[in-house]
Amino acid sequence: MAYQEFPVREVLACIDTNAKSIWPELTDEQKKCVNFWLLNRYASSVVGSREAQELAVVMTNQIYNKNWNVLATRHPQLQWQLLCSTHNASASIRKHQWIGFKKKKGNNNAQKLLEKIYPNMKNNEVELLAGISTKKELKQLAEEHDIATKL
Repeated sequence: MAYQEFPVREVLACIDTNAKSIWPELTDEQKKCVNFWLLNRYASSVVGSREAQELAVVMTNQIYNKNWNVLATRHPQLQWQLLCSTHNASASIRKHQWIGFKKKKGNNNAQKLLEKIYPNMKNNEVELLAGISTKKELKQLAEEHDIATKL
């Protein structure tokens, strides 16, 4: 598998060391493995002091994200060079942490039940009611409205 030939850790190390000239040396398979959207998320997130974290976000936003829509797939070498430009000159290889997406909280079955019973209720109100209601209360409410549900 091509992904194993050029893992994210090595790519980030190249970015952190400002290895702009490495792009022409990569094979076509390695170039295909470079996911700029993914690298954008990693490059803007570093472990360290607050100043280092802020600098990473600002540099990534100002240098790399600024023209993302224009460069999206047309100029991969330029994207690589811009991403390498976001490095911190006073630091060597930094640790990059993945920032995951927010996960839905709460009981989805309870929310679905409440949405059936109260179709005009706003989403945040449904989430709140599902969060403060006990399973016993929700089962009783379902029985009162003749709705079979699993909680």
